[in-house]
Amino acid sequence: MINKNIVWVILIIVFIFSCKNNSSNTENEHGNNPPIDVSQVDNYPPPGELIDIGGYKLHLIVEGKNQSGPTVVFFHGAGDIALNWNLVLPKVGEFATAVAIDQAGEAWSDFGHGASLFQQVFDSHKALKIAGYNEPYILVGQSLGGIIANIFAKEYPTEVAGVVMVDATHRDVLLNVFNEELNKFEWKIFRTTASDSIPVVVTTPLVNKPLISTFQPRKDFGDLLDKFTEHDKELFNWIYNERPWPYVKGNHDYEAEIFTEMHNNKAKYMLNDIPIIILTGGLKEYSEDDEYWTAERKKTYSDSLQLDLLNLSSNSKQIIAEKSGHHIHIDEPEVVTEAIKELVLKQKMLTKNKHY
Repeated sequence: MINKNIVWVILIIVFIFSCKNNSSNTENEHGNNPPIDVSQVDNYPPPGELIDIGGYKLHLIVEGKNQSGPTVVFFHGAGDIALNWNLVLPKVGEFATAVAIDQAGEAWSDFGHGASLFQQVFDSHKALKIAGYNEPYILVGQSLGGIIANIFAKEYPTEVAGVVMVDATHRDVLLNVFNEELNKFEWKIFRTTASDSIPVVVTTPLVNKPLISTFQPRKDFGDLLDKFTEHDKELFNWIYNERPWPYVKGNHDYEAEIFTEMHNNKAKYMLNDIPIIILTGGLKEYSEDDEYWTAERKKTYSDSLQLDLLNLSSNSKQIIAEKSGHHIHIDEPEVVTEAIKELVLKQKMLTKNKHY
């Protein structure tokens, strides 16, 4: 899948640079912030709020602070940042409070207690509470952010009023290697070599700052940013191409382990009757691998996973974004906005009826 390829590219780059000791990869042995040009920091301060959740801060971009009704919470995909939601956030801010979260270590957020998806959910929830953005929540997750939204809704079911999956990752996305001898599809090696253990979520304040390394990446956005403002384009370029890219060695999201946990315990992650809208890109492109894993077979498999997401809730529906690839929130932001508005209005109506 496209989003998995991005993850692998990032992991490979991090590994290569972590093995080198040159001017483009600088480590700070005291665990302080990576060396960044102070003048650049002054020019590109956080566009949102920095919320201290106990020894480290998460960055939240917020629109529509004074709106009533549910809080709409946005989770970005792997390799993306909260800023990727900026074509949707202002529109949602016209009818609801909209909060996009940079996960720990991403963009302007600090590194914290590791990057496990379970930890990311806990941190996100804590940041929302401390910042005063309370339930009910409408969760919006793109790509890997859909997994985070699923886990969040499972952990805090009474606080969630709806979920919008934006071409979201399915827990079984890695079941796509064909075994010729057995004539069936199996887990990728990435899945089968996963660790048996997942780090326990840390709920106490961070005392020892993690050791941060940096390298200097270059990202070609192509036409992905064409619809963004010039200021947003400058922020994207600074984050990905100008500042040293920070990372913590050995820090990963335990994606394979958590996907396996979700696969083996499907019932735990079902969301009962929470309203869910599945948005699926209709123009995604798939590469040819071999005769067993053709582009057409990939598409069929991907489509089946998107359909299966409907089974997360008894109150779900799917909408095909006909003019979108994987990044529906960028290709057709209006489709995402309308799906969110539908759930927000539904929740407001429920609240209104309770008062009568």
